[in-house]
Amino acid sequence: MANLVMVMPYQAYIRKAQAEGFRITALWDPAEARRLFGAQAPEYLRQVEALADGFRLVAFADQAAYTEAIRSAAREADHVWHVGSEESMLLAHDVADELGKAVNSPRSVALLNDKLAMRTLLRDKGISAVRFATADHWTGVADLLAGFELPVVVKPAALSASRGVLLLTDPAQLPAWGRELAGYAGPVLVEEYLRGPEFSVETLTVRGEHHVVGVTRKLLGPLPHFVERGHLFGEPETPETRQVAALAVELLDAVGYRCGPAHTEVVLTAAGPRIVESQARLGGDKIPDLIALARGFDVKRAMFAALAGRTSLPAPGGSVAHIAYFSFPAGTLRRVSGLDAVRALDFVHALHFPFAPGDVLPETVSSKTRHGHVILAGCADAAEAQARADRVRALIEVEVR
Repeated sequence: MANLVMVMPYQAYIRKAQAEGFRITALWDPAEARRLFGAQAPEYLRQVEALADGFRLVAFADQAAYTEAIRSAAREADHVWHVGSEESMLLAHDVADELGKAVNSPRSVALLNDKLAMRTLLRDKGISAVRFATADHWTGVADLLAGFELPVVVKPAALSASRGVLLLTDPAQLPAWGRELAGYAGPVLVEEYLRGPEFSVETLTVRGEHHVVGVTRKLLGPLPHFVERGHLFGEPETPETRQVAALAVELLDAVGYRCGPAHTEVVLTAAGPRIVESQARLGGDKIPDLIALARGFDVKRAMFAALAGRTSLPAPGGSVAHIAYFSFPAGTLRRVSGLDAVRALDFVHALHFPFAPGDVLPETVSSKTRHGHVILAGCADAAEAQARADRVRALIEVEVR
């Protein structure tokens, strides 16, 4: 049985890794758990500790302590792997590389996760040309706008979950955007605005060979924030989606990615597909659950099979699965109805509405401020999935103050 140190493994990851023959030592940061799971974080970590073969807590922001925790945990390990949040990922890969236990090179992970590094690599290699400029701080963006036609996309180079990504139509928006980036001290990007349908490509890499699990259609919510209103997995294979998938594979080749999952976002413009960004992990927003519903394929377990050198891929065909997010008016919730009627629908796989009367519904400006979701299974195609989502939204009535 191989020994694997994993940084911030979710509970499902531990079970899947053990099923593929790995012994798991889990490293978690209580602060990161609170960010992800809120008040349930202590119980979540207790369950992680019960599942894992070894367990350690460390503050990821304390680089010296984080480094030492990995080194100590990895003494008897065969591999060190981090496929969680990007913010703490690179240091784990750096330490793993020093120990000779890295699954991927730190360079390949940095090129995928860091938006500026990826954009620079693509420009230098002549892949997926997108005009961009960079500033060390958001206050430098105004000086770059003369080289672009508005609107443009502005975004931090190293934040995840759509945080700080904005369609800038007027320089007067910059001060408010700067306040949204409070606490972020890294570089920011100005990019040309890519117009067209948006997709993500879900891949698994085994021994340097990249396999496309499928293409997800992304449904964006209202601009200027690029927060998805939903995802549809089971996009049919067409010449266009083949182009989209091929571009994602070209990126993975370019960065030298060797093993594991990747999630690459692509816009299909009138001039062809263009990469938006990529991450060295599974897609978020429950895309792995959509894959399981639409294809009967356990991509979470398959990524550990990939680590063991085994290739596992879904069979062709299947249905369409859809996650649709809710976005109600912001304010204090006074009343909600229709939730039981939604749960009674035979095509509803799961419903999540984590608010009760008296709670505040925030403005939706990132994936963390959405108002819940519904997951729909067994849809014949995207049109049926979206019609069912519309039916669900019509059933739920909220009253806010």
